[in-house]
Amino acid sequence: LLSLAALTTGCITARKQSEVDGVLRDVGFSEADARCLATRAGRQLTVRELRSLQRAASAMQQPVREMPVGDVIDAIRDNVDPQTLSIIGGLAAECAQQRQQAGAQ
Repeated sequence: LLSLAALTTGCITARKQSEVDGVLRDVGFSEADARCLATRAGRQLTVRELRSLQRAASAMQQPVREMPVGDVIDAIRDNVDPQTLSIIGGLAAECAQQRQQAGAQ
């Protein structure tokens, strides 16, 4: 029973990671950044939090880099709660630090 629960949890986490990766790439994140964030977010975010990120991504008509800053902020503010933003901010900082360490080597 414990093995089945562990296996199921692993499958759910992998699916969540895949979904986050796709959403992040859709809004303009690089492949490496999306992969890094997705790996971490898939383990830490709830399904509800992930859905809020998907809604925000859907509200963006083009990649983030091509949108006015105000439009990006509106899409995020209208769809993502502050706690989820805090988690994503922390995860992004971890990924940026990892990238800097890799670049220094």
